[in-house]
Amino acid sequence: MFNMKEVESLSKKYNIPQADILLIALNRYGIRANIDDNRIRFKIHLDIYDEIFYFAICVNTCETPFEMTDDLKLLFNGEKIATIIDVEKDTCDSTYFRRNKTELTLNSNMRSQCKGCKFCGTYNLDSADMSDLSTPDKLERYLETILKMNDMSDFEQVVRVTLCTGCFGSERELLDHLFMVNESFKKYGFNKRIRYIGSQLRSDEAMKEIQENINAFSLSVTAECFSNRTSIMRKEKAELDIYKIKDLLERAKTHGFSANYLYILGLESLDEMEKGMIYLHDSINRFPGVQILQNFVKEHEEYRLQEAKDVEYYLMARKRIEKIFGNDIYKPRSWENYRGLFYTQYADKEFHCIRI
Repeated sequence: MFNMKEVESLSKKYNIPQADILLIALNRYGIRANIDDNRIRFKIHLDIYDEIFYFAICVNTCETPFEMTDDLKLLFNGEKIATIIDVEKDTCDSTYFRRNKTELTLNSNMRSQCKGCKFCGTYNLDSADMSDLSTPDKLERYLETILKMNDMSDFEQVVRVTLCTGCFGSERELLDHLFMVNESFKKYGFNKRIRYIGSQLRSDEAMKEIQENINAFSLSVTAECFSNRTSIMRKEKAELDIYKIKDLLERAKTHGFSANYLYILGLESLDEMEKGMIYLHDSINRFPGVQILQNFVKEHEEYRLQEAKDVEYYLMARKRIEKIFGNDIYKPRSWENYRGLFYTQYADKEFHCIRI
């Protein structure tokens, strides 16, 4: 089992802080805990680093050296390494804030009903997203509830609303929903950026409509991996191969959108990862969202590449990614990715960022 001696050795080998290695390993292995929930969210304060990070972690779904005690200590092979704060169950929540309550992630099309990609664990979580938000009236009543729960008068301080939600029946349905979300939020003081995470926005005609109707727009294509797509993804998503992803991202930029992709680390070889990221490098204008594959259920370990079972795989990936993107003006953002590779250092420099 992965231990502190290996952490120290790998830290020297790759010039990566021990804090980062521990947090990467925490994402990879998840935790043991005396609770029924199989996924939780929490803040974490490492004993060796004076800053608080935010995590969404799988529980009791993988053999792990990490344990959360009943009094919220995080143990690594039996030794305390951190304190855990504000634990809450992770469900298919309809909405949650990031970036110090200036970023809102909205699940308005019931993400828990979306199925097909074998490595995705969202629909294995308990569902808390059964509210029907398919009409302006229903959505706006829900937005008023959010404001009340968070003691806010409007959404004027929110700089971006991210639509991270279930798939739609067609691109047209997605567009209509995006426009409805945008118009509803505008009634509550929001007029900044809308971001769509998904793979159903494809045509130039749709992009032109968005350009004409939404003040500022971001597209994050759910690439997930570059090879072996047909065997692990729903058909519609698998059809969007890396060449089509590149074309999609480049067309998005011509329409004035910010554009990047999401990638799940652990599904394919580092050579495949690196080749794909180099190929897409000039097609994006934001750092890609590279997420560590997690075991939402025990069966997900079957989709993890053999070499990705070892923490060193993720450290090697980190170094390759830094080589590809380290000189770019865009950088990773902690608050945007709770399953990432970068915590206290990026490209051999201290990495300071909003964390929650």
